[in-house]
Amino acid sequence: MISGILYHTRQTEEAERLKKAIGALVLWLVMGILSDLLVHFVNPSMIIITALGVSIAAGGLSYVVRRPGIAAVMIVVAMWSIWLSPLRIVDRWVLPLTELLLGVIIAWWSQRAEIGRMRPRDGFLGFIILILVSVALSVSLLLGHLATLSTNLSLLLAAYLLTPPTELLIVLMILTRHHVTQSFLRRHYQWNAKTLPLVGWGITIGVMMSGIIALVVEWEIKAAHIKIQSNNPFVYAKGLSGHLGLIAFLMIVAIVIMAPVAEEILFRGILFGTLRPAWGLGWATVVAGVLFGVAHMNLTLLIPLTLAGMILNLVYWKTGSLIPSTIAHATLNLLSVVIALMALH
Repeated sequence: MISGILYHTRQTEEAERLKKAIGALVLWLVMGILSDLLVHFVNPSMIIITALGVSIAAGGLSYVVRRPGIAAVMIVVAMWSIWLSPLRIVDRWVLPLTELLLGVIIAWWSQRAEIGRMRPRDGFLGFIILILVSVALSVSLLLGHLATLSTNLSLLLAAYLLTPPTELLIVLMILTRHHVTQSFLRRHYQWNAKTLPLVGWGITIGVMMSGIIALVVEWEIKAAHIKIQSNNPFVYAKGLSGHLGLIAFLMIVAIVIMAPVAEEILFRGILFGTLRPAWGLGWATVVAGVLFGVAHMNLTLLIPLTLAGMILNLVYWKTGSLIPSTIAHATLNLLSVVIALMALH
């Protein structure tokens, strides 16, 4: 009987290894195809979407392989069309090196992740992936005809709306690797009779945060003489009037629903949640807040976004639930969209 159990276990392990090998091979082929397409595309929107696909394939490949060396070799080979393309040296080297670094980091993390236990490095990993993917998307535009976000509506929307789904993939990868997805969501988003007051607190805090951020931005403009730069499509892009309804809907889904959920799980539930017992409340609040601000890749809004991150950290610490911080975050984002729409009219 024991030998039968051992035989069945070995068969299960072999089947699992075969499944991972097939998955890695498929992701490697997808990455190679997308890399080749990336060289030939000239439309900036298609370039940035394809570059995101390359990053997701590289990350998935490394997650499955779990061996930094093997992942590095596979990524280098998959991107051969970019390495050998007739582009400037900087254009054909920076993107592959960024993807290579992304893959090596994910493979290293995936190899060392502990089942059922998350650590601060999980939160730092999510932050680093966000930065590297943003760099990869920016660098990918050098492969085609250089375009600026403020003059290309489709490119601006692609860059703005692709970020939240990417964030969701990152947090799903982290939670899945530790086998804590269901328990984490159940613990932090549990709805019961005590939930309704948390929703009310979340809306109130979101409105207050919007006012505080407005005051800080006003101070930056008048006292610090900082020229605020926004990447909001409603602020810069031209030709919105004919697509306003669809764009507003997409913005609400991505920015008001998806982004708050993904970012609260990453920066509050994972990063702050693991930093607080390790570093203490003060350092955890500041560090997680600063990284939240930096992750938005806008230096002119770093101070108000960092402040918002710190407030959300304390809300999560005080309630032990991600519901109020997520509601507050969503309220803040919704108000920013509404204000931008009002300014557009």
